[in-house]
Amino acid sequence: MTNEQHNKYIAFSFLAHGSFQLLMLLLTGIMFYLLMQDSGRPGAPPPPMDFFLFFFAFVSIFYIIFAAPAFIAAYALLKKKSWARIASIIAGVLSAMSVPVGTAACVYAFWFFFGDNWKTVYAEGEPVHDGYREHLQLMESQPWSNIETDEVKFGERRQTSPPDWR
Repeated sequence: MTNEQHNKYIAFSFLAHGSFQLLMLLLTGIMFYLLMQDSGRPGAPPPPMDFFLFFFAFVSIFYIIFAAPAFIAAYALLKKKSWARIASIIAGVLSAMSVPVGTAACVYAFWFFFGDNWKTVYAEGEPVHDGYREHLQLMESQPWSNIETDEVKFGERRQTSPPDWR
């Protein structure tokens, strides 16, 4: 299998993980809806609506927090964005806790992006960290060959050999 196909399958695994998270959110919503409709006992008052709405909103936030990075990473992988590797590692860390689909996506993404396979797919694009040198206008360091002839403060010359202590 080629590295292009691995890249595509990792994107599909993140899409599967994000879809699984949204499916769980939908099933949780259905469960809360059914709990709000019937209290289980005839003539009993219905459960407090505010509590269920607050709890469903709280749970929804967590499902979205775990699903959004997977969709972002899948988009970056399918479009071969320069930041796809970073997005996949972040999505892999968050998806590792969701057994079995998220864990499989995490292991597959880590295998691909912590090895050398990803370099053939993303070789055309500029790596994320290369633009910082021009942006910050950093100077290149002095070559090591001049270090023996450089003068130290106050006009003293550096010693090239250790002193004789005999």
